[in-house]
Amino acid sequence: MDASHCCKKFGTNVLGAGYAEHERPYHFVDGAGLDCYLFRLQTDGAARVVVDNRVFCAEAGDLLMFAPGQSYELHIDVDRDPQMQTVYSTDLYLFCDGHWLDNWWHSRSRSTHVKLSLQEQCVHLWRQLIEEHRRPGGADGELSDYLLRALCLTIDRVAQDAAVAAPIPLAAERMRWFIERHAPEDITLREVAEAAGISVSRAVHIFKDTYQETIVQYLLNVRLQMACDRMRFSTFNLEQIADLCGFRSYSYFYRVFRSRYGISPRAFRERAQ
Repeated sequence: MDASHCCKKFGTNVLGAGYAEHERPYHFVDGAGLDCYLFRLQTDGAARVVVDNRVFCAEAGDLLMFAPGQSYELHIDVDRDPQMQTVYSTDLYLFCDGHWLDNWWHSRSRSTHVKLSLQEQCVHLWRQLIEEHRRPGGADGELSDYLLRALCLTIDRVAQDAAVAAPIPLAAERMRWFIERHAPEDITLREVAEAAGISVSRAVHIFKDTYQETIVQYLLNVRLQMACDRMRFSTFNLEQIADLCGFRSYSYFYRVFRSRYGISPRAFRERAQ
């Protein structure tokens, strides 16, 4: 199925989706104008984007969205010490088009720069789109269509919620993002704080003040949720699941799981199957 037919059938078409990491200066210029929509979510580091002669500085949690026809430049420059000639920037990107996207884009006034703050639902949908786009044998057009529509509508909801809610500190989001990426590992409070570029004492205060739970409590919650998912959907035995989710002792995993859910891991798995 070619791109134009897929677009007509489902309303959206994913032309490209992926994850980019830059550790050296990088510059891209498209003066002719984009031929599709481009969504770019900065996940770490920083970058400069120039669109129609307007400059946007993107940091972690910043979503940039561009429509067809707009000129586009991406600049990932040397940060801080020019002598080092090192940079760091990571992002999720998405190229797409389709008549549903046209209607969605023009349904309201769109801001090029949105503070998405690495919102979990959006990142999860984005990753699913990437996985589907890279699927051996080709992506399922209908599934990609649903995922892309869900992503767009979730972006709208996050933007609406952000307009009426107190902004979440970037340091807090960076810590949460770090915890979720490294939850199965033996991470320390110092490593979590370093991910946000702040001291341990300030990290502890900001995280608790933002999410109303401690870093340790949040890490435990993430690990328990990972364990629940694996018990539902994997064939690993319970000891393997405990280890894969960051619990280095099955007896400890059993104790905290039973305390949280009121049943043993084995009983939970039996109910879930």
